[in-house]
Amino acid sequence: MNRLQWYIILSLPLQILGLQGLKRYPIEIEQYYSTLLYPWLFDLHRFFFKLLPFSLGDLFYFLILALIIGQLALFIRKPKGNFKKGVVRFIALISLVHFLFYLNWGLHYYRVPLAQKLNYEKKYTEQQLINTLEHIIETANILHAQLVNEDTLGVQIPYDKNTLMRLLNDTFVSLGTPSGIRPYSKNSIWSIPLSYMGYAGYLNPFTLEAQVNSKIPKLSYITTVVHEMAHQTGIAAENEANFIAFYNTVQHSDPFIQYAGYTFALRYCYAELFKVRPEKAEEILSLIRPGIINNFKEQSAFWEMFKNPFEPYLKVGYDHYLKANGQVEGIQSYNAMVALVVAYLKNTIEPI
Repeated sequence: MNRLQWYIILSLPLQILGLQGLKRYPIEIEQYYSTLLYPWLFDLHRFFFKLLPFSLGDLFYFLILALIIGQLALFIRKPKGNFKKGVVRFIALISLVHFLFYLNWGLHYYRVPLAQKLNYEKKYTEQQLINTLEHIIETANILHAQLVNEDTLGVQIPYDKNTLMRLLNDTFVSLGTPSGIRPYSKNSIWSIPLSYMGYAGYLNPFTLEAQVNSKIPKLSYITTVVHEMAHQTGIAAENEANFIAFYNTVQHSDPFIQYAGYTFALRYCYAELFKVRPEKAEEILSLIRPGIINNFKEQSAFWEMFKNPFEPYLKVGYDHYLKANGQVEGIQSYNAMVALVVAYLKNTIEPI
């Protein structure tokens, strides 16, 4: 065991204490880390990784997994003398990963919230939620009528996924982050494993590549591309990344992309209304054109194909990860984008 490993291990409690202190200063994190240091870090990563025809971030996780399996195999073959070494190496690895995660990207969890920067009121009334949902349904219905000939048919996106990715990469609008950051996305080589895990995409916080599950339906693919690029620009909170996905898609010039954005928000707003007034949600459901419902069924059928007994445990792990990084609602924080959608529409369309 070398001295460097022990230095790395001993730095872990100092890292944790320092992080607890930094959490108290969101304005300073916003000013010095998210606005000043991170754009430089991102440009450095972009220079080396963007032109690679594959995701280095995907390979990074594969190598970490292979390293762990290799260490376990070594311990099983020769347990004597390897247990202590294995524990030391593992703790040193945890310490190093912890440091690199927060230095490279993770401090964004503690920056100034997007709602505060946009001057959005996050509280909304039940009536405002109903008005928002009705407006979204009306707009989605209009777009659906433009894109298909029959109200019972779901919208079929005519572009392949590479074209969709290009259209979205070229038009991304940054909110609450430095405008000079130019995000990009890649299709994950682990798309099938991601499907079984229940994930549509992810940002690798070490290579800063935005990976998208290439197997998901195109409507989900559209919003996922923008969601992951939002993370890439330094938006850590899931509700904020979801809102930026909504904002970018409904502002897009292409009606198919707009449709993806409005139906994306429709599902979240309907789910929130159903929690508080299920009878009103059932009533509003009748306003949605049947073809839109069929699109929702297609998306649900995809995830049903990959349903497995391990997925819930993976989601529990991710829930704990989010809570540990200041998102008190955990995995439910995705749904909190509804407050931002209500505030956005209230500021742009009256009355909401």
